[in-house]
Amino acid sequence: MKRLLKVALTLMAICALASCGGAPKDKQASGKGAANGKLQAIMAAGVLKAGISLSGMPIGGHDDKGNPIGYDVDFAKKMADTLNVKLEVTDVNGETRIAALTSGRVDIVFANMTGTLERAKLIDFSIPYLRAGIKMLVRGGAPYKTIEDLNAAGKKIAVARGTTGEDLTTKFAAKAEIVYVNDFTAQVLLLKQSKVDATFEDSTLIDFAAGDSAGKLYAPPKLYTSDPICVGLPKGDIEYVRWVDMFVSWMISSGWQSQTYEKWWKTAPTATFAAPW
Repeated sequence: MKRLLKVALTLMAICALASCGGAPKDKQASGKGAANGKLQAIMAAGVLKAGISLSGMPIGGHDDKGNPIGYDVDFAKKMADTLNVKLEVTDVNGETRIAALTSGRVDIVFANMTGTLERAKLIDFSIPYLRAGIKMLVRGGAPYKTIEDLNAAGKKIAVARGTTGEDLTTKFAAKAEIVYVNDFTAQVLLLKQSKVDATFEDSTLIDFAAGDSAGKLYAPPKLYTSDPICVGLPKGDIEYVRWVDMFVSWMISSGWQSQTYEKWWKTAPTATFAAPW
């Protein structure tokens, strides 16, 4: 199945290149024709230049030898392997990832980036390959399933000021006491020490903490917000966008995305992903 998937995606890319052979010379020379598209350029160069955020696991980081590892790295490597090209990783962050793409320094961005209408004015996005949102974290065996279960005097919830977690707590668990902290590490520590009953944070952090706790912590499945994490692509190359959409879709429908998520988070994905193909 995996081999057939790889062959199909590669054939699609080759067909896209071959179908453009009859384009008018003036259109090819202008750089606006599909024959000079990003997908064809990547295949011709034999290298996929990917911008990846390597600042935090399990999204992206380094192993003991300094090699890039993580969920986004695996996705980029899978795409490079499907295209039969090498992967070249450039470390990017929230400030540099779009600039790296628009300047042509990278061909694609896997960087835990939410697809938004404002960002879509500058770059294109694939369908979501990950979803992030606010989730609850409790101790293993705790009876709390939703935030409403904590809406009682004597209950304590650890959150950071000015966050969605704080907003959720004041709205749905107003009777609980809020314990303010500065970072997620402190939130988890208070929970482990039984000084609070729950905490709320981004699902990528919550799921990783739960999966890494050997059952001491538990993340109920409810997702209180849902943000689409998408692949960032250069603006205006619709054939490239379509191919990446199909690639992401097949990674989802084949089960590869779910397996890769479980590899890094040690738990099944909470979100449901669309797979048009």
